[in-house]
Amino acid sequence: MNVQTSMSVAIVGTASSVGKTFLAAVLLYHLRRRGYRSTPFKVQNMSLNSYPAIDGGEIAVAQAMQAYVAGVEPLSCMNPILLKPMKSLTEVVVCGRPLGVYTFHEYWERIRPWAWRRALECFDELSRSFDAVVIEGAGCVAEPNFVDRDIANLRIAVERSIPAILVADIDRGGAFASIIGCLEILPPSMRRAIRGFIINRFRGSMEILEPALRWLEERTGLPVLGVVPYIEGARLWPEDSMNLEPFGEGRVDVALIAYPTASNLGDLEPLRFEDVALRIVRSPRDLGDPDIVILPGARSVVAAMEWLRRSGMDAAIRRVVGSSIVLGLCGGHELLGRRLSDPHGLEAGVPTHIECLGVQGYSTVIGVDKVVAHTVVESWVPEIGLVRGYEIHRGRTVYESAKPFGTVIERNRVATTDLDGSLDESRGVYTTFLHDALWNDGFRCFILEKALRSVRGRVVSCRRGLDKVQKLLEEIDRVYRAVRTCIDFEAIESLMS
Repeated sequence: MNVQTSMSVAIVGTASSVGKTFLAAVLLYHLRRRGYRSTPFKVQNMSLNSYPAIDGGEIAVAQAMQAYVAGVEPLSCMNPILLKPMKSLTEVVVCGRPLGVYTFHEYWERIRPWAWRRALECFDELSRSFDAVVIEGAGCVAEPNFVDRDIANLRIAVERSIPAILVADIDRGGAFASIIGCLEILPPSMRRAIRGFIINRFRGSMEILEPALRWLEERTGLPVLGVVPYIEGARLWPEDSMNLEPFGEGRVDVALIAYPTASNLGDLEPLRFEDVALRIVRSPRDLGDPDIVILPGARSVVAAMEWLRRSGMDAAIRRVVGSSIVLGLCGGHELLGRRLSDPHGLEAGVPTHIECLGVQGYSTVIGVDKVVAHTVVESWVPEIGLVRGYEIHRGRTVYESAKPFGTVIERNRVATTDLDGSLDESRGVYTTFLHDALWNDGFRCFILEKALRSVRGRVVSCRRGLDKVQKLLEEIDRVYRAVRTCIDFEAIESLMS
C-alpha cells in the first residue's frame, strides 16, 4: 500500500545533533509561508522533554515546536513513538498513550514491530489530512549494527516512496566523509531514497568550499540542496537535557538544580528575557547564596532524589530555604515534599517508597493513570491570578500541612476542582505541577518583583507581554530570513511533489 500526500520529504542526518530538528522546522515554516497546510512527523523520538498534544496524547517537545512553526496544533500522530529513558528502563509512549515501562530488549523485540505498524497508520492519517508532511529522522541514518531494522529513519521513506535529504554538520568536521560513509553503509533500497544533501552550520568562504561541493555531487550523482550558515544564538525550544546551559548576565542570581534526569527545560526559557543570570548547579559548593533556586521537572523523581542525597545537594537546598526563593516545577514539586510512594514501580522499576526533601508538608503517590493536559490553575495568591500551562505526570499530591498553590479549574477544556502545587509565602517557596508556568506574566512577575523583594529585599522590574508561541514564531522568522537564500527550496518542493 502506498498511501501518502502529494508532498512528503524525510530529513535524516549523518549523526545526532546535526540540525535535523532545526531544518525540518525551517522547511515547515517555508511551506507555511507558501500556503501549504503542513505537518511534522517523527516515527520515533527518544527524549525526556515531552508536550501534550491537543488530542490529549503525549509527544516529544520538538514535534510540538514544529507543529506551532507550521501553524497547526500538535497531534499525537506527529510523534507516534516516544521513548523516555530512565536508568536501564524506558517508558514507551505509542500514539500519545503510555504503554508501559520496559527494558530496551523488551521494547526492541516485542513492542517495536507493533509500534512500527501504528506509526505507519499515523503517517497515513496525517497524509490524508495535510498538504505536506516533513519527516524528521533520529540520530545517525546508517548504524551498521541495526540499519536493517531501524524504524526511526529511512524505513518509512522506502515503504511510502518518499525522497530523503541527508544533513551533515560541517562545523564539527568530517562532513563529507560522514556523508560518503553513510551512503556506503546504507542498504541499496535506503541509499536510493537519498535524493540530496544539506551542509549545515558552515562558517567561512563559499569560494573555498565550492570544490568540495562539486566533488560530492560528482562522486554521488546527487545535488547539494543547501549550505546553511552557522547562526549565532538561534533559539528554538530545547529538545532535551543536552541543551542545558547557563545563560544571562543579569542582576538576579538563579541556580538551576541539574539532577541527571532533569526534563522539560523549556520551562526556563522565559527567564532569558529577564534581568537574570542562570547558572547550572550540580554540587553543594556551587550553590552559594542564590536569589532563586529552581528544581525543574524530572523524568524519574526517585533517581533525582537519590542523586540529591548522594551529592549532598539535599542538605544544601534545605539550608537556603527561607533566604532564597525556591521554585519546584512538576518533578521539582514532588521532590520538595515529604515523601514519594511508587507502589507500582513506574518510577524505579520496582515498588518504592522514599523520603524527599521535606521542605513542604505534602506527599506524592505515583498512580497508574498519567495526567497529560493543557491546564489552567487559579492561584491562591490573588496577585498571580490565572496560570496557564501543561501537565505531564503520574504523581498525585496528598496534602498534609501544606497550603496549595492554587485550584485546577480546567484540564483540556474540561472543568475540574483539583488542587495544584504548594506555597509558603513567608519562606518564599512556590511549587506547581504546571510546566510553562513562568511564561505567565502574573506568576513570573510576582516571583521576580514581590516575592524577591519580600525574601531578599531585591527590587527588580519584570518584563510583561511574553508569549511562548509568538516568541517561537519571531525566532523562526529571523532564522528563515537568514537561510532562505542558502537552501534551494524550489528543488526541495519539486522532490516532495
